[in-house]
Amino acid sequence: MASSTSGLDPPMDNDWEYLHGGVDPGQDENLNLVQSVAVTGPEEADLEQRNNLSSSKENGESSKASQSLVDILASYPSPKGSCLTRLPSELIDLILSFLGPAELVRVSSTCKLLSSHSKSDLSWQRHVQENVPGLTLTSPYPCSTYRDLYISHDPHWFLPKYKIWFCDNFLTGKVIIARYDPRRGCIEGYRLVAERSPPTFDPWEADDQVLIHSFNPRCRLHLDQPVLQLDALPLESLTASSTKIQRGHRFCAETSMHLNDRNHRGVFSNFLLTKPVDVRPNMQLWPPPTIPARHRVRNASQEAFVGSGHKPQRREEVSDQAFRIRSWMEMVAGRNTPGFHMGEEVSTYATLDPKLYTPTGEKPFRGIWVGDYSGHGCEFLLMNQPDNEEPFDEGSVIQADDETVEEWEVRKKEERIYRGSIEAIKLTGDPNIPRGEYTFIADDISETGFVRKATEKTFRGARIVKSRGHVAARMFRDDKYIESQLIMVSHNKLAQYWVGFGHISFYERVNIDKFLSPTNDPPPTTSC
Repeated sequence: MASSTSGLDPPMDNDWEYLHGGVDPGQDENLNLVQSVAVTGPEEADLEQRNNLSSSKENGESSKASQSLVDILASYPSPKGSCLTRLPSELIDLILSFLGPAELVRVSSTCKLLSSHSKSDLSWQRHVQENVPGLTLTSPYPCSTYRDLYISHDPHWFLPKYKIWFCDNFLTGKVIIARYDPRRGCIEGYRLVAERSPPTFDPWEADDQVLIHSFNPRCRLHLDQPVLQLDALPLESLTASSTKIQRGHRFCAETSMHLNDRNHRGVFSNFLLTKPVDVRPNMQLWPPPTIPARHRVRNASQEAFVGSGHKPQRREEVSDQAFRIRSWMEMVAGRNTPGFHMGEEVSTYATLDPKLYTPTGEKPFRGIWVGDYSGHGCEFLLMNQPDNEEPFDEGSVIQADDETVEEWEVRKKEERIYRGSIEAIKLTGDPNIPRGEYTFIADDISETGFVRKATEKTFRGARIVKSRGHVAARMFRDDKYIESQLIMVSHNKLAQYWVGFGHISFYERVNIDKFLSPTNDPPPTTSC
């Protein structure tokens, strides 16, 4: 985790001694004292198939519809011109509102009238706005028009559109929030960090040998150190540079990022677009198969991703689900001495399909969560609730003879919600269970996995189901699943009872949307 900035109140620290009612998980040798549980899950090939969210059919139909509309707009030649041009201006604008940016550019080359309509801010403001969630734009600053603003950041608008990105840094990973800052006209990304207050350890009323670890996390962006910054380039600069770059090289060229911060002096970063791959056995991919994704990209390269095979050559090849950042240091001995290039690293980032972290009536636990991992600190998780294979059959819930209608309706609602599995997948990790791995799985939260409804004060009314916790020695050695129980406190708070360790740890939902607007950022702290 990134260090906290000075002036935080209260002070945060991850170096406290954690108490456990059973085996201390901080000692590798103790893991042998905890019995493993049998695992019945999908094979890796089946997992990859289940977690493939490819929507090629849907995208193909959308593209075909746009293409048909463009063909219509460019057709109907007659001595008096296209029938489209004889429509009222309002209807022309309405028709053009169904087109995407690429189609608008094509239409602009048909005739003067359609060129004027297709270049108007009426259409282009909408295309910019739909890529900047959490903001309502009122100006195209620093550009003069929204069309110019769109062009200045093309093809990078997918970054703020999908907002949350996680990378493959060894073991620990990293989560960043990408957003658009209208004050500077740039696309920026900051690391999401979480801090916690000193913990307390209270005995569990249901078993006083088990200790409950308190958890009061505070999430924030590490604004002192931007990870991503793409400035809006003037249209004249883009036009001039495009004439110098060979066709196709625009998408494979690396973009230098000017991270305006004194902490980055001597450290340089380039932004790289990437392209999807056809998955083959034993291929190192990001995101890993545990995380559902529309497509995956390579995250290992003997040539440090400089080869053309890793870079898109055409717009159609550009991935809007992944990108890379190349970072390095340059040590300069003197003013006229060339810098010494050292410590180069390439990090691959991927996003999450919004469906995975958007809760629904039937899948209320979907989301981005932060969890307590004792000495490892706070870690971010994807709480994944896969779709059920069969839709819920309300008729299967029969009213009991001694059950009122109100009780029956409550039971139907519970059976609709509490079905299927919950998979907690680490977006950031630690030396024991790294990023991209399961941290726990509740295989069936229905009556099949039901343990009891809590009556003790701390968790009164919470549903408790069987789960299995994932543990391993350092460097992810000898991993196994052990007995645990998931305490479903609310849709925004969960607790995990690690039976062999004798402790209960908490998980809380993270509202990532509150970080999307720069106007919500806290004022910068000043050091004395």
